[in-house]
Amino acid sequence: MSRCAPGRPDSEARDLAQFVLGAISLVVWFLVAFALSYAWFIDEYSARPILMAGGIAFGVAALPWLAYRRLVRRFTTRRADR
Repeated sequence: MSRCAPGRPDSEARDLAQFVLGAISLVVWFLVAFALSYAWFIDEYSARPILMAGGIAFGVAALPWLAYRRLVRRFTTRRADR
């Protein structure tokens, strides 16, 4: 059985995929941005490249979205073993 209701499987599958990928991207963004900010901190008088760390983290956090179609397809397929 699918995780989605039989009336709207495509829209619910897209919503579920967006929720999962959004959560993954958020966690990845925080981890990368704060890790880079911590690693680049030298002393209190040097300029902190926090905006650059956020931009790099944004690019890395966007990578899981490459699996969006595959994830939607997985949520819409019905499996006999469930």
